[in-house]
Amino acid sequence: MLGHFTYLVFELVWAVPVLTVQWIVGWRDLRAAGRTWIAGVLLPTVYLSLADGVAIRNGIWVFQRSRILGLGFAGVPVEEVLFFLVTNALVAQAVILVFARLRRMSAGSPRGSSSATSPSCLSEPVAGSRHARE
Repeated sequence: MLGHFTYLVFELVWAVPVLTVQWIVGWRDLRAAGRTWIAGVLLPTVYLSLADGVAIRNGIWVFQRSRILGLGFAGVPVEEVLFFLVTNALVAQAVILVFARLRRMSAGSPRGSSSATSPSCLSEPVAGSRHARE
């Protein structure tokens, strides 16, 4: 039905709505975290694409030629590189937005001095939890 555009269309229909919502809701935070975004998206995309190239060359992954565009980098279909890019963007953006929210929440709480910019803030007990009462 979609021919050579099948993989591309399915991954864009899957990822673009969520990426769009993330940017609508948190564009200021995402823009402010530019270097973090680059490190969290581009570096793993390059690594995963290189690893995928090894898997493809060794016959671990096989792509149906009638479902991809036929363009690629080092033997990796462009759709596969795009898949890694959008997946990493979904994850990195979610992490950036969650930490931005935690930072804002901690700034308005009595514990405002604690840093919500690193995962260590997640180790603090949550008010009302079993661990907070101990």
